[in-house]
Amino acid sequence: MIKMLHKQTNGYPENYRYVFDPEGLYGGNQLVPERDPGKYAHIVRSYFNCTDDDIAALLRRLSDEGCGYVALVNSIFLRYYGCEEEFRESFHYPMFTPEGRLNFNDLLVDLYCATDNHNELLFGIDSIDHLEDRRLKKGYGTTMESLDWRFELYMRKHRIPAKLITLADKTIDVEKTLPLGPVLVSIRPTTLYDIDGKVVKDVKGGHTMNVTGAAENGLIRVSSWGKEFYVKHGSYKGYEYYQQILFG
Repeated sequence: MIKMLHKQTNGYPENYRYVFDPEGLYGGNQLVPERDPGKYAHIVRSYFNCTDDDIAALLRRLSDEGCGYVALVNSIFLRYYGCEEEFRESFHYPMFTPEGRLNFNDLLVDLYCATDNHNELLFGIDSIDHLEDRRLKKGYGTTMESLDWRFELYMRKHRIPAKLITLADKTIDVEKTLPLGPVLVSIRPTTLYDIDGKVVKDVKGGHTMNVTGAAENGLIRVSSWGKEFYVKHGSYKGYEYYQQILFG
C-alpha cells in the first residue's frame, strides 16, 4: 500500500498525481522521440544545422542517455502544472498536446538540444565537449555534476530561479523531503523492483529517476520510462544518491 502524501508546499506534492498518473503517462519517457524523428525535427533544427539522418542519430542518443533529462523535465512539469500560460511564456511550448496529454517530449528534446555535452569549465564558464558522445548510437549520459550544470544553465536561459542540490544523506524521508521540491535518485546498478520487492529490471549501468512516493514496506516509488517502479535503499553497492530541485 502506498503512503499518500497530503502536505503541500509551493505546489508539491499535490501535482504529483497529475504528472505521474498510474492510469496514464507516469512521467516522460526518453524512448518516445526516437520513434518519430520528423515530429521533433523543427526543435532540433532550431539549435543545429543538420540532416534528417543527423536528427535520427541525435534522438537515438537521447533514448540511450536521456534518463536524467527526463527527470528534469518531469520536475519542471511538477512546478508548472496548473500554470499553463506561464509555462508557455517561459518555454514557448504548450503544456498539453492536441490529444490532451502532458507535452513531455517537446520540452525534453529542447532541453537535450540546449544542454547536452555542456559542462562547467571554470567559475561558471560554459564549455561544450564535442567528443562526449563518442559513439554514433549511444550517449555518455550524465553525472550528478553535469546534470546540475545543465539544469541550471537551462533555467537561467529561461530566466527561472532554480537550483539542483545534492542531499547529504544517501537516503531520504520521502514524506518530509518531497513537499520541499522534486527529488531525483541516481543508482548503480539499475535494479528496479515492483511493489512486492520482486526484481523487474537489473542491468549494470546507472540510472536517474524521479522519486514519486514511498511504500509502507520501505520501498521508494520512482518514475522511469513513463512507468512506475520501486528502488530499495541499501541495495546499490554504495552508489545511491539523491538530488533535489529548489525553485525560487
